[in-house]
Amino acid sequence: MSHNNASDLNKMDVLFVGAGPASLAGAIRLKQLLKAKGRNDSVVVIEKADKIGQHNLSGAVFEADVLEELVPGWQEDKSKFIAGMVKNKVVKDEVVFLLGNKLAIKVPHFIVPSYLKHHGDYLISVSEMVNWLAQIARSLGVEIYNGFVAREVVMEDGVVTGVKLGDKGLDEKGQPQSNYVPGEMLKARVTVLGDGSLGLLSEQLGDKLNLGKNRNPQIQSLGVKEVIRLPQDSKFGHGHVVDTMGFPNKFFTPDIFGGGTFYSMGDNDVAVTINLALDWKYCDLDPHQELQLLKSHPFVAGILNEGKVISYGAKTIPEGGYYSIPELVANGAIIVGDAAGLLSTRKLKGLHYAIKSGMLAAETIAGALEKGDFSAQSLGKYTDLLQHSSVGHDLYGARNYRQLFARARRFAMYLGTLNSFFHGMVRGRMKLKPDFQHTSTAKLARKYCGGIDKLTDVSLSGTTHREDEPSHITILNRASCISCVAKHRAAPCEAFCPGQVYRWDEGGIVLSPSNCLHCQTCRVKCPFQNIGWQLPEGGDGPKYKVM
Repeated sequence: MSHNNASDLNKMDVLFVGAGPASLAGAIRLKQLLKAKGRNDSVVVIEKADKIGQHNLSGAVFEADVLEELVPGWQEDKSKFIAGMVKNKVVKDEVVFLLGNKLAIKVPHFIVPSYLKHHGDYLISVSEMVNWLAQIARSLGVEIYNGFVAREVVMEDGVVTGVKLGDKGLDEKGQPQSNYVPGEMLKARVTVLGDGSLGLLSEQLGDKLNLGKNRNPQIQSLGVKEVIRLPQDSKFGHGHVVDTMGFPNKFFTPDIFGGGTFYSMGDNDVAVTINLALDWKYCDLDPHQELQLLKSHPFVAGILNEGKVISYGAKTIPEGGYYSIPELVANGAIIVGDAAGLLSTRKLKGLHYAIKSGMLAAETIAGALEKGDFSAQSLGKYTDLLQHSSVGHDLYGARNYRQLFARARRFAMYLGTLNSFFHGMVRGRMKLKPDFQHTSTAKLARKYCGGIDKLTDVSLSGTTHREDEPSHITILNRASCISCVAKHRAAPCEAFCPGQVYRWDEGGIVLSPSNCLHCQTCRVKCPFQNIGWQLPEGGDGPKYKVM
């Protein structure tokens, strides 16, 4: 059951912020445990999107073992989502090196690292998965409220007591309109923050309590994705994944960490993604255009021949790994999923980690509810469970994986790939710098042509924002923009934003916040750290369906 106001949920036992895989898995597992003990504690999930799944995007090559723990016998489920998932089990798995803009060399399977092999995984839409999980959660008694934006973590005497929702119905100057609804306080005994990559509430809590002390800064990659509908006679087929390395990266100095992936999304649909680490140095690199360039390679163009783009989106991915994960518990609060930085940097997968972290959070909370103890010490069981789980072991095993690529810089993909075989031998913590500090005056000077233009792609994301609401994006200091453009002889934000939100015109930056895809690349990549970003009114943003 969904609700349109918060008047009947001001107090609850457990509140999950964000209806992503981590939160929904946590809510499901918690209700399962509570029901087994004959308890009826209230479990609530709030989601900023107007409908479940609209703000969820992922590469979604999914390791499904964790699903058997959460929903035993899930393969027997008769839903459309599960039928499509079972049909799209990976049976063909390739790694291809794109040598320059002409050649393609298939990497022999026996030399492909195990973490780059996908055989037996499943190819899914995360948008569809969270809808399926939401149905299960509701059937167990979890309440899910859509269109609710949590703007602030509420603390009393050092204890997280819930969140404050954002106001609705403000005009562009921040003044109440006739439909104004003030943001309410939602109080909970435990608040679980599953607000995703670059989650603002998770960061807010971390800043208040210094949860990231003595840790590496979190770094990100940006995934830009299109879903392309191929002709009926396409030979790509079900259960097919292709990972690419090389082009459009420079062959002689491949200094951008990332690559492309193509995988089946249904009978004739193929997902095409490019993932680029945000520590790139080039002030004119345009990820959207890099995707179009990747699609122009003869090998890729042969796969996508006569295909039509039907959907588009972008998302940041936390890549810092083990040493970038902050403390994940506080008095009254737990952080899960991408918000916690739980991602396999070797596999560039985090969906199975998210689900597992939600389940472990649920086990911890169930025990805390029985004891009535929601202190950081009590909830610290979650950290212990996580460290001793497969998630913790994987993360520790790859603890310096991403750092080695960052250190290789000029020949990142070659030396980094070689070093990655030995990263486990490195003792201690290798340090990282924030992504924005890597931006320099160097230019790629690409001559982009062909492909689909950025604004057309943005229109396929379904992104909408109320035109007369306060802008959720602000330039903190206009003079800094002038300094930035003078230094770089370009406006980096014009290039790095995958939604064309920023445009340099007549000596200043012109904003188009209605184009925003909510990836938040801007606030972590701006070299002058001059962009303010906050969540807009509930329901605004992309309207993903199959991402």
